[in-house]
Amino acid sequence: MAKTADTQLVPLNLPAGLTERYITSEASALTYHIIEGGSKGKPLLVLLHGFPEIAYSWRKVMPELGKHYYVVAVDQRG
Repeated sequence: MAKTADTQLVPLNLPAGLTERYITSEASALTYHIIEGGSKGKPLLVLLHGFPEIAYSWRKVMPELGKHYYVVAVDQRG
């Protein structure tokens, strides 16, 4: 389980080839949740969601996009 602050979060049920992790911004000390797939050697494709969606909304298209790109879906704050 991922741990952020004092909260234990249950891992997401993601399709094969996708992983999730948390990254912390050095500039602001904020922690962001991301879902990623594909190979880091491929061109980067960043997927952003709108309100009221979350990064998990991209899970069904990410495996196909991951064949050609390193795909990252970011959970945006707010």
